Parts: sequence; C-alpha cells; structure tokens
Amino acid sequence: MRRRGFTLLELLVATAVLSILGLALMVVLRGGLATWRRAEARRASFDAGQAVLRQLREDLLCAVGPYETSEPYGQVDLRLVCDADERGRTRLFLTRAIKGESEHPVLGLAGNAVASDGVYDYRADTDEARHDRLRATGGTAEVAWVIDDQGVLYRGVRAPVGPPGSLFGDVDPYELAPLWSPDAAPEDPSAQAPSLLRPFATEVLYFEVRFWTQFTTSWDLKYPCSKVKDDSGPTLHWDSTRAILQPPEGLRPDEFDFFVGRKSLDDPRDDVLPEKVRVTLVIREAPEAGSSTYLSATIGPREQSLPVQEPGRLQEGGGYVLIDDEWIRYSEVSGGSAVVSERGARGTAPAEHGLNSVVEVGRQFVTVVALPGGREDWGIR
Repeated sequence: MRRRGFTLLELLVATAVLSILGLALMVVLRGGLATWRRAEARRASFDAGQAVLRQLREDLLCAVGPYETSEPYGQVDLRLVCDADERGRTRLFLTRAIKGESEHPVLGLAGNAVASDGVYDYRADTDEARHDRLRATGGTAEVAWVIDDQGVLYRGVRAPVGPPGSLFGDVDPYELAPLWSPDAAPEDPSAQAPSLLRPFATEVLYFEVRFWTQFTTSWDLKYPCSKVKDDSGPTLHWDSTRAILQPPEGLRPDEFDFFVGRKSLDDPRDDVLPEKVRVTLVIREAPEAGSSTYLSATIGPREQSLPVQEPGRLQEGGGYVLIDDEWIRYSEVSGGSAVVSERGARGTAPAEHGLNSVVEVGRQFVTVVALPGGREDWGIR
C-alpha cells in the first residue's frame, strides 16, 4: 500500500528550510529598510544645506556697496559687515539689490503714497502694501544671518536700508523668532510684532564665513592675513566702511586689518568689498544617517588620540568632529582611534569629554562666491 503524507523528518527539514528562507528574507528587508532610512536622513540634511547655500549665494551675488562719488556725502548705509558675537559665532550683515518692484507682488505696491511709513521686513507686509503703507525700497534691502545656541540659523530682511530700525545695529535687541510648531496657538493680532530675524534652518552645527582680501593667497587659516609678500590667509571679519570694526590692542575676535577711522563711515570713497567669500556650513544628520558615533573612553583636554566606538564612520583622510561644545580636528583614523591634529578648533576651547559622549560628524557644505561688486583699496599695495 502506497504511503501518503510526510514523515516527521521531512516535516522538520521543510520547516528548517522555510525558517532559513524567512530569516534571510528578514535580513534583506531589514538591510533594505536601514539603507532607505540612511538615504532619507542624508537627503534631508543635503536639502537643508543646499537651501541655505542657495539663499546665501544669492544674497552675496546681489551684495552692493556705495555708489561712486568725488566727495563724502554722509553716513554710508550700503555695507557688508561680518563679525562675531560674545561666544564667537559668526554674524553676517549686508545690503543687497532686490527684485524690481514690477516683479514682486508685494514690493510692486511699495511707495504708492507719499506718507508711507512701513518697511518691508516680513512683518505684515501684505497688509501694509494693500493699504499703501509700504515705503519705496530704493532697490536695496538689508539682510542679516545669525546663528543661536540651539543650532538655528536665522535670516532677516529689511527694506529700505538705513535707520531707524536698521539691521546693522546691535542684533541682540531683536529677539529671535521661535521655531514654528504645528501645535502652536494662532498669533494674537494685538501681540507685539514678530522679530525681524526668522528661522531659516535648524540642526546647524557650524556656520563660518571667510573673506578673500586683496592680499590673500590661500583659504587656509593657518596663514594670517598679511600685507607682506608671503602666504596670506583670509580674514573671518569684514567691514566695508572700514570704520566699525576697530583693531584693538592685541589679538581680539573683532580685529579688522583694513580699519581706517571713525570718519571713514561718512566717506564711501575708501570702502572695500571682498573679491570672494567662502561659506562653510555643517548640518547635523539624523542618527539613521550613520554620521555620528560615541567615545569609547574618557579623554582629557590635552588628549591627542580620539578613541571611538565606530571608527568607520569617520573620514579616513581627516576632518572635524564636534564633541559637546568642542570642535576637534583629526588627520587620520588608525585602528579604533582618530589621530588628533588640533584641539579646540574653530574657535572652541579644549575640554574633558566622558565615555559614550556623542561624536558628531555632520555633513559639511562649502561654497565660494565671487562678488561682482568687489572693491580693493588702491591706496595700499
């Protein structure tokens, strides 16, 4: 009589085969999902970085200085100023040309009334334009870029340029606008007007601007900006008026080698604009991107070896990492550690970091913009 069904051994073999196939399928699906998440996290950081660089590039390409004149005509309002706050964070202020009024739906209504007193600053502009309250812009606007303690990069716009309420004053009085939240209550119409500076990007680990002077030969900061014929680096600060950033005694963050004197503020003839500007931006990526790791041991402020749990996440050719509030520069990865070449880089201070401290790598973006309106000082060669 012919046997029907399966033996116990056959059932066990079939079950084992199905289990192996199921496990393999699970591994493939998990790997595919991890790859998709990593790609999405990197795409998000790439999109955020490119959005900032596109806007910054446009602002710099449209940067304008004062018009030519044969004699002083009063305080110069068309400026490019870059300095650092008390914590060493970059602040960039400039005046730029804006789209013609005929091309802009709001600015096209500016200047329709002689008694207009409103300014274009992203605060109720549409309503002011509808009621003929916007002043004529004159074709230029003030722009400010500021970063805060939480890694939020802010951008502010104001037109026309000049006082009162100019962005070129101390930015501290302008309270930074809070981040938008879908759960936020509707804004009270009677509340105080929102701030001039609005969030443009979040998760920004680092923001830096370097300027190419008429003496600069290299973007490398290891070379000081010098008028001699040797290698000369860029400067981290700029003052087109040459009257605001005064070089103090000794080395200070606000030192500007092209400073002339306070009287230069009223004389546009000696104003200078950089030939090129280099912008560096580092965006924090989500954990799924695989661009962060952890310390595998405690390190002191003088430690020259950086032990990490996953050294494969660091760039083999060297780079920068952020641990707590300190940037560390490393030259290479050897074994389970990175060889440190500079502690307290990018204006930070060396500090002790404990076991399992997060080692942020981030995604770095760099762009160089050649300013069409660059102006040298022909009086110093």
